[in-house]
Amino acid sequence: MKNTNIAESVFRVNLKYVDLQNQTKELFFRCLDEGRDINYFRAKMEQIWGNIDYTFMEEEISSYEQEIHEQNMEKFGMKKNNTKDILKVATAIGVRILGKKFLDTKKSFDKIQNTEAKFVIQKEKEYQNSLNSLAYKVDKEEYLKLKVQKYSNQIVPYYSKTTNELVREVELSTYCSMIHNTNLTRTGWNTTLNDAIDMGYTKFIIPYHSFSCPYCIAHQNRVMTLEEVIDLTGDIEEQEGDILHPNCKCSLVIYDKNIDYLKPSYSKSELEEQYHIRQKTNSLTLQKEKIKTDIKIQQRLGNEDQVDILNQQRNKINKEIRKLKEALPTTELKKQVVAINR
Repeated sequence: MKNTNIAESVFRVNLKYVDLQNQTKELFFRCLDEGRDINYFRAKMEQIWGNIDYTFMEEEISSYEQEIHEQNMEKFGMKKNNTKDILKVATAIGVRILGKKFLDTKKSFDKIQNTEAKFVIQKEKEYQNSLNSLAYKVDKEEYLKLKVQKYSNQIVPYYSKTTNELVREVELSTYCSMIHNTNLTRTGWNTTLNDAIDMGYTKFIIPYHSFSCPYCIAHQNRVMTLEEVIDLTGDIEEQEGDILHPNCKCSLVIYDKNIDYLKPSYSKSELEEQYHIRQKTNSLTLQKEKIKTDIKIQQRLGNEDQVDILNQQRNKINKEIRKLKEALPTTELKKQVVAINR
């Protein structure tokens, strides 16, 4: 049976979209350097973004659902309890229609496609503005040299839940990977809850896992009722500070009193540091991919001074990644960080 690693699956999605964004950036500057019109640029953009295959994400979600179901059946399927009372409770709080309470996968793919379309429109508009720019017409070489540094893929706004003010904008790659993360995580929860209801189990637990964020740790290794689990679930738009937030990797399992669940052997501050090390390492790895693209663009434009600067930045990132990994206390934790970036 396949053993799905949510963190690795999510990182692969992020890398896929980083690659698409990098292809777009290379196209953007090649076309500007060649003086291509907007229609040419638009046609090339269609080649990049017009036929994205989402099958691999759908297959991983389906595979993960089957994996969780098989695990539940293997552990609990031979000792079913009386389901009468649990079914009454489940029906009363709407668990049998979890598709409406949890994220609907099809809707989430609609969100991805809509955001992709927004990204394409934004880049086409940005390209047209560059063509019309006086600075571009007066000194194309200098304009492009500086434009590479200012170019951004940030497109999805995130607002404060309390003040409704803009907190930050994230890249399309980040947004799509978070949706995939949520699809996988909530598919696992949904499957476990429905399996538990079918078999008559009423208690659940979120086991501790390495690199858990501080918010999730607060809910881990605590035995919960069905109602308490449902209370923890939220919407995809919810931010850090909630269980099942868009970066959450927590799994929900049926509680078994005979299992000695893993407990963290580090202090709160040490656990927070480990979490931030992994997040920072992932971020730096993705940043390296972007720098590699910028190097190719600046080389094509003949800006060797910028290539030297970018190479220095890449070397600095490599050094920082090695330093971050070495700060982890065990070989196993170091391997996990290496694995997600391979």
